[in-house]
Order: sequence, then C-alpha cells, then structure tokens
Amino acid sequence: MTRLVGAELLKLRTTRTFWALSGSAVGLVLLIVVLSLALDDQLRSPTDVRSLLATAGIAGLLTLVLGVVVGAGEYRHGTIASTLLVTPQRLRAVSAMVGGCFLGGLAIGLLAAGLTALIALPWLSAKDAVLPSAGGSLEIFAGGALYAALAAALGAAFGALLRNQVAGVVIVLVLIFVVDPALSALLEGVGQFTLTGLGIAMSGGEGDTSLLPRGVAALVWALYAVLLTALAAIFTARRDI
Repeated sequence: MTRLVGAELLKLRTTRTFWALSGSAVGLVLLIVVLSLALDDQLRSPTDVRSLLATAGIAGLLTLVLGVVVGAGEYRHGTIASTLLVTPQRLRAVSAMVGGCFLGGLAIGLLAAGLTALIALPWLSAKDAVLPSAGGSLEIFAGGALYAALAAALGAAFGALLRNQVAGVVIVLVLIFVVDPALSALLEGVGQFTLTGLGIAMSGGEGDTSLLPRGVAALVWALYAVLLTALAAIFTARRDI
C-alpha cells in the first residue's frame, strides 16, 4: 500500500494542475492575510486575531477542488486502466489515490499555515494585538492543515465516484455555497454537519456553540471520505473501464 500511495504522490508532483491549484491556494491565503493586516487598523481583539489566523484554512476549499480533479482525472485521461492493471483490487486502488491526495493536501495546508504564521504573527505583534497562546496558535494552524488534507481526500473519493471533473467541481461548489447555507438556515442543528460547518470547525471556529469541536468535526469529515471511498470502489468494480 505504501508503494501505491507513493505512486499517487508521483502522479501529483508531475501534473501541472497540482502545482497550479497549490499555488492558487497558498497565494489566495497570503493575499487575504496581507490585505487584512494592511487595511484593518482595528485588528486587535482576540476574536479578530483568531479569525485572521484561521484564514489559512481557506486552502481547504481549493484542495477539495484539487481532489475532485485528481479523482475524476483518472477517467478523463484514461490512466485508470493502467492503474487497475497494476492494482486490480479496486478498493486498494481508490484508497491509494485518496491517501495520496490526503498527503498532498496536507503539504499545501502546512505551507499555507506556515506562511500565514510567518507573516501574521510578527505583524500582529507590531500592532499590539492580543495574540493567542503558542498552543492556541498551533491548534489553529494544525486544524487548518488537517482540513486541507481531509478536503483533498474527500474530493478525490467524490471525483472517483462521479468520474466527471467539471460536474464534480460544480457539484462541490454548489454544495458549499448554495446547499450548505440553505440547510443551515432552514434546519436547526444541521449546519454543523455540512461541509462548510465542518471546515470552519476544523480551521479555527471553536467558541462558536453552533459548531462541533475540532476533533469531532475531523472525525465526521473522515467518515464522509471513507464512505465515498467505499462507494467509489464498489462502483468502479461494476463499471467497464
């Protein structure tokens, strides 16, 4: 299994899509952080500071898209045939792809979190802002990196299940920006189990009683990813490649 995941990581490293989305994710995070620090002179309260540091979690939105593109891309480019010739066991093949995307998303999340810390913490200190403790800051950044990793894994499983890159990306964006807000507004208590609610909880939303604790949110998201991975493996076994 380790070799299979290593092969998936090699695929990621040698595709332009991975580097383009990685650069976009990190660049977007840094742009928001720098603009917020430069333009907001009132950024001093603990809540504002935590929200700014949690910006690193935005990378998870793009790693989710990355996972969908990678998972469905195997079918679009026909590489799934050679993959299954090497690894006929569908669950192992899909799990390796999901695992590779998890590690790729984790790398992107850690890079975004590290650069956010490098830029934001000294700048906030110079503004005399109330910074969280070292442990609190670490939890925020680690949560954001974990969110990016789990988002990429879930995206890969969903992409492998759907097999269509464009449809997969559109559905994911509609879920996040349309369905999730609608469910949160209409059904009390459901918002904490949506992709948006889980992502906010993992990337620094504690203190909000409407959200799950970070660890529970990560577990629920992981269960979603495991379920989609199993479904993708089952449907892959039943389809003609």
